[in-house]
This record gives sequence, C-alpha cells and structure tokens, in this order.
Amino acid sequence: MSYRAPFKIKYVALLSLVTIIAGCKTAEDGESANVDRQISATTILTTSLAERAYELAQGCYAIQPYDSTDFLVADQDTYVLQSSSEQEAEKFFLKPSSLGSFLLYDRDGHYLSADGLKIKRTDVAGAGSAWAINHLDINDDGTKIDDAYTLTADSTFDPLLSVTSGKLSSVYVVAKPPLSVAFNLVPQPDSACTSHPEAALDAEILSAAKALSNPNEPVVGFADLHTHISFPKSMASLSMVGDVFNAYGIEHALHDCDEIHGDNGSLDFLEGHSGSGGHNTTGYPEFTYWPNRSTTTHVQAYYRWLERAHLSGLKLIVTNVTGNPAFCDLLSLMHLGKTKDKCTGIDAVKQQTQYIYDLQDYVDAQEGGPGKGWFRVVTSPSQARQAISKNQLAVVLGTEHGALFDCREGVDYCTEEYVEEQLNVIYDMGIRSVFPIHRFDNGFGGTKTADGASGAWMHLTSKMSTSNMRNITDLLNPSRLLFKELGGHFWEFEDCPEGINGATGVMSMVEFVNNDLSVLTDAVSSVGSIGPLLEQGLDVIFIDKLSPLPEYTEFEGGKHLCNKRGLQDIGAYLINRIIDKGMILEIDHMSYFTQKQTLDILQQRQYSGFISSHDWFENNEEIRSQILSLGGLISPMKGNPSSIAGRIKALKAELEQHPYTVGVAVSTDIQGVTSQASSDDGIEIEYPFLSYDGNVRFYKPKTGNREFDYATEGVAHYGLLAEWVENLRQVDENDPEDLMGIFMNSAEAYLQMWERAEN
Repeated sequence: MSYRAPFKIKYVALLSLVTIIAGCKTAEDGESANVDRQISATTILTTSLAERAYELAQGCYAIQPYDSTDFLVADQDTYVLQSSSEQEAEKFFLKPSSLGSFLLYDRDGHYLSADGLKIKRTDVAGAGSAWAINHLDINDDGTKIDDAYTLTADSTFDPLLSVTSGKLSSVYVVAKPPLSVAFNLVPQPDSACTSHPEAALDAEILSAAKALSNPNEPVVGFADLHTHISFPKSMASLSMVGDVFNAYGIEHALHDCDEIHGDNGSLDFLEGHSGSGGHNTTGYPEFTYWPNRSTTTHVQAYYRWLERAHLSGLKLIVTNVTGNPAFCDLLSLMHLGKTKDKCTGIDAVKQQTQYIYDLQDYVDAQEGGPGKGWFRVVTSPSQARQAISKNQLAVVLGTEHGALFDCREGVDYCTEEYVEEQLNVIYDMGIRSVFPIHRFDNGFGGTKTADGASGAWMHLTSKMSTSNMRNITDLLNPSRLLFKELGGHFWEFEDCPEGINGATGVMSMVEFVNNDLSVLTDAVSSVGSIGPLLEQGLDVIFIDKLSPLPEYTEFEGGKHLCNKRGLQDIGAYLINRIIDKGMILEIDHMSYFTQKQTLDILQQRQYSGFISSHDWFENNEEIRSQILSLGGLISPMKGNPSSIAGRIKALKAELEQHPYTVGVAVSTDIQGVTSQASSDDGIEIEYPFLSYDGNVRFYKPKTGNREFDYATEGVAHYGLLAEWVENLRQVDENDPEDLMGIFMNSAEAYLQMWERAEN
C-alpha cells in the first residue's frame, strides 16, 4: 500500500465552469466574438480537468492562445503576445517539477513565472515558476473541435495563465469564457530549445537495455542492502545539505551548503568541521569540496547519480529511514529557527518515507507520467520481480531508527497494543524491513557499543535517550528538568563471553566531555549574538547534569566489553510480530545478548526473513553458521573491490554448505553518515566501458563543472558505483572465482529470502 499525501487538483477556479448553461454566455455578449466557430455554449469536461499533460516532459514548445495566431515572445523581464511566425516565437523547454507540473525554461535560461496577476520572466526558478498543465477539451454542441491546455501557476491562489484584452496575464477567478485560459503548445525540434540544467548520466543506454524480461525468471543483477536515500529529511532537515531531487532543479537541490554549515563550513557539526577550519561550501556547478567519498553531511545520491548506479546492474536497494532524536535536538539548538521537520522517531519515519514516495513521483514525472519512471517502491517480492522485469529499480523501504515508535527505555506506553498499532502504521506506509535497535539502548533491547570518539557521541545520545528528557527544551522547563536530575544511564558493560569480539576501546566519558564535546560548544558559541549565552547555558543545564561520568578504568587492558542489556519482553513481542507479518528483520546494531536471544527466536520459528546488512555478528563462526543455515543473508558493508572480493569468496564457501541460492550483495550505507569505498590501488578505468550485461556504455562522469576520477577519488557519489562494479569485474578477471556471477546473483538471493519469509 502506498503512503502519500493527497493529490492536489489545482484547478479550483475552473470547477465553477464545469458546465456553462447554453445561453448564459454567447457570442452576442461580445466576450467570445473573435471565435471563428461562434461557440454559443462551451463545456469543460470534468474527465479532462483531471487529465494532466504528463507527456509534455522534456519537450520543446512554442505557446499561443487557443483562438489566436499570436505567440508568446520574450520581452525584457516579461513575455508578451505578438503577431509573429512560429519560427520567431519563444521556445520553452518543459522540465517537470512534479507530476503534471513543469518549469517553462526559455532559450536564454529564464523562466515563465507568475507573480500575483503579473507574468514575469525570471532568471531563477521559485514560487510561481512551476505550472500545472492540463488537457482542456473544448466542445461545440458536444463535438470536440480541438485539444488545448490550461496552465496554472504553483503560487498563491493558483492563478491561471490567461489572455485579457489581448495581453498576457494571470487570473484567480475565471470571469472570461474558457477560451481566455486555453493555450496551444506547439511542438518544436529539440534543437530549438535550451535544455534545463541537469546532471548528465554520462552513459549511453543501448537498445537491448530497453527489452523487458520475464518476471518468472531469476534476476541477474546486484543489490545494495543498506542505503539512506531519504537522509536529507532526517534530524529536522539539519543533518545533510542538499536534496536527492528538487522541484526547481539541480541548482536548488545541490546548492551551496553555507546556510546550514555556516561560513566556510564552520557549523558542520556531524562531519567534525566545527571550529576546525571548516570546508569550502560551494555547490553546483563547481562542487569545490563536495561530493567526496568521505563526506557525511552532503548529498551523494542525487537522483541522476542513483540512476547511473542503476544502469550498472543495480536491481534492488533497501533504503532505511533513520535518525537520532538527541542529535536532532542538538542540531536544532545550533540552528535556531531553521528546523524544517520534527525530531521524534514517529515523525522522522513519516517524513522520510514520504520523501521516498515524492522521489518516485518526481522520477515518474521526468519520464512522462505515473508508473513510467525507473524508481519503484515495492512491498512484496512479486512486486519487486515485476518492477525489475520492466527495467525499474526495486526499492524496499526500511527503518533504522534508534527510537523506533518512540519506545525509549523506561517509558510506560510501549505496550503490546501500542507496538502492534505502530507496526501496522509503518506496514501500511510500505515499510517492510525493520531494525528494532540502532545506536542506543531502547525499550526493545540493548545496542551494540562502539569504540573511540565516534562511539562516545553515540554513548552520549544513549544517555540522553534513556533520560527524562523528551526534547532539549525540557532542560529549560522548571516543571520538567531545569531543577531536576537528567536521569538515564550510560552504557553498562561486562566482559564478553569467550570468542565474542566486543568493544575494546571504549572512551572515558570524562575525556570525551573535556575534549571532543568542545566541537558542540564551539558550534553553539558561534550562533550569532546569543552564542556565548547559549554556550554558558549549555554548560549549566546540560553538561553539568551528565555527572557522574564513567571512566571505565576497571576495563582497561584490551578486554572485550559487551553491553549488559539484552532483549526485553516487548522486544521479543516485536520480533515475533515482524515474523508473523512476513517482514524482514535486521539483526545488526544489537548488543551480543540481544542478538543471541533474537537468533534463538528466529531458530525456534525457522524464519529466513532476516539479514545482517553490516556484516556484524562479532566475527563468530557459530553465529554466522546459524544465520546461513536458517536462510538469512549476510552482506559486507562497503569497502574497495578487492576487500569485497575477499568477503564474497569466503561467504561463497560457507553458502555452498546450505540449500540456498549463492549470492552476495553489498551494503554501501550511502548517505548514512559514513565514508564510501575507495578504489583499488593502481586501478585504471578505460572509458568507455560496458556494463556487466553489455547494455550500457559508460563515459567518464562529470556533473556541472566537476569531473570525477574514480581511480583517485573512489565512490565520490553514488553514480560512481558503476566504476566500482567495473573495478570488481577487473578483480574477477585477474583472479577468476566467478565473483561477478555471485555478486550479480545477489538481487535474486534477496528476493528468494523474502519469498521464504512471506511463506
């Protein structure tokens, strides 16, 4: 079931004209005397009102009023109607902004825009630049005489493009006959238009690539089992700069990042640049600093880059909505007044899931209408097979949110009835893959702990997430926390059982607060004139409340430490209900004890529908064997092709001991606050090269003015996954192990696992 906002019909002003009674408005009134056919009664068919002109996508057109020989021509900062030939008319490239709506981009790079009732020629797209275009069938005595269009601007009161007294304008309420808002869009050669700015695919799709395949045949292609396409909407839209798509185009989607990251990137908190010199913030078309494979706070999966990866043989992705409410609160404090979304787990899942459906609609719009795009959300393995057979990328929605259902540790509302209700909510959204636990302890169980400063940041948010704080503003509320203890707890450790690789470098929280936490206080202190006050307040109302801080001196000496917290009763209930619904369970991020108890449930239920998409299971052969014997999947987490080749070979030997399809996917964690893969040393990519199936020819990638060199930059953005796959092919060629065969069997292996889960 799709989860999407209600479709908005933008033609309210026209609804009053669905039927004009014969005789109420005639040629004798003088309103339509210029109509050759002397229309005495005009009807706008309701079926046509809802018929968007999707097919105009990426086309080149001249525009003229329906009942006129005049054309629109550019005139300084506006457009006018002029008696001219079709050759002299302005030519508009129609770049879809959403399903059925378009940017009208002229030959000099300007936009037809509405500003109130005025028509303007603007050099930047914005409110009033996107036009919903509908077919408008005009009939004389019930007989269709021609096909025309209405154009409605996406701005206040949705004005329609109109001709008033021979001049171009827009109207809110149609007081003229329908012909005044009807226009012809006259097709022109593509060469007559200037194409709207966009990222090139740098790929030639050969004719064989368009052939449909049999959905009942095994899929040949690879899967990426861990992505975060919707991360720009995570953490109040303050964590990652840029958008995977934007209605106004690439210049808006991949804009300069200074609004969030500050001058010279000085507020780039999550990437660790705060107070450390920062980074260049220039976006499209120069991309001086980003994208790069090491960035964690800039978009790397712009939709055209995602499409290029798809063309390299990528058939299926799992994309997880994610977030960290505590980090979200801290970012909101740093960026006062700039929050666009909410921080709670429930809200974050809804916001990011909707973003994926909006992306699907946007891709459909580029390709000519609903269902025609290459990006397709699927909710069952049969849907996935159907999508792949049509050359679409099958997209499985997942959730990897630490505060799943806002079931923090210690809350009393996280009952079986509540969990059942919330699980049904996300199921109805189309989510089929679930992490019960992410980076901190929650009501379902304990988290897998992490070492060093990065682990300490998660450690801090784990303390916040188990505390009495539900929002950072609670710290200022006298009735909540201002004069009260913060509560909650830091991670509680014990020695791991023999053979289990736990954390060995857990950082002293005293050291962390005194040293590493300064990037937060430095960032807060730079927030305008109130920064120093915020910094002092942060010390008093928050940092002081963290005491006493654990130092973990009792665990020195390289011991392997495991989080004491195991699977809770409500966590066991959740896992059993995930199994009952045939959903995919993600077992990573669980503490050893939580994971062991979870695997015991999976064993008892003989359930195949689960995955380790980080390749995290304490490197324990017994755990790995249990996963594979049940039919679960293990996917290596990113890495250069040679390292992944080694993991494929090792897993192949183990997979062959079990009665399941041998296929090994990759998990890139793209846009997951982590770096991407480097290339192999000494690799040379010779352009052009062919995709694995021979259906696509790839050229050296370039977006805007930035050319990307995979050999030195690695996977700087997701589109370079094509080069990564070619690098892996060369590894296979030099060390024949049928690596590519196993890799290109990974989408099929995932689908078979999902089918076992359904059954």
